[in-house]
Amino acid sequence: MKIGVVSGLPRESACFDAIPRAQRVFETFAGIGPERAANGAEALIGAGARGLLSFGVAGGLAMTAPAGAVVLAEAVVDGDRRYPTDATWRDQICASISGACEVIFGTLAGTDRMISTPDGKQELHRHSAAVACDMESHAVARVAARHGIPFVVIRAISDPHDRFVPSWVLQCLTLKGDVRMGVLLWQAVRRPRSWTNLVGLNRDSKSAFASLRGVALRLGPGLRF
Repeated sequence: MKIGVVSGLPRESACFDAIPRAQRVFETFAGIGPERAANGAEALIGAGARGLLSFGVAGGLAMTAPAGAVVLAEAVVDGDRRYPTDATWRDQICASISGACEVIFGTLAGTDRMISTPDGKQELHRHSAAVACDMESHAVARVAARHGIPFVVIRAISDPHDRFVPSWVLQCLTLKGDVRMGVLLWQAVRRPRSWTNLVGLNRDSKSAFASLRGVALRLGPGLRF
């Protein structure tokens, strides 16, 4: 194994399923939040990883980051700290995926909790100038910096800057990140005004995961490392 891939959800890691395991030079780990991501990254390095990739979905913070767009982060901000991603590896990835989806560049903000409201996203964008945010990339960046190894971030926008993600929606997901439709429908029936937003969330999520699957295929078994 040369590369450790850290995601929040098994559904994100599953985007690599089309790549035969016998051909891979990478291993994946899925765990929501910075603590699990850090532990996973450390375990991957302990198993031999010489580079780290943060891969999955992200929330959009800027108008330039629509649903389905893939953020190839130039740096990750973690409070007052800034962690540049590896430029050489990033350029190799860009060359391989640019024809498969809309690719945007910029800073990604790490957060310890989900930013679910448009106002919260606007505030984070104002303070960080980041185009997107997630809950794992800053933990991966810290671990990579501590070990002196390269890291990159590939994140697809699943909820744009103006999309509201109700907290109860998260209760409708399995541990793998799949939607429990029965629970979702029951919650939606209780909140009839939520239907329009739910349709938008579903559309945005499908767009993000379609982009991630396309990116995974373009990267191939070596992830352009």
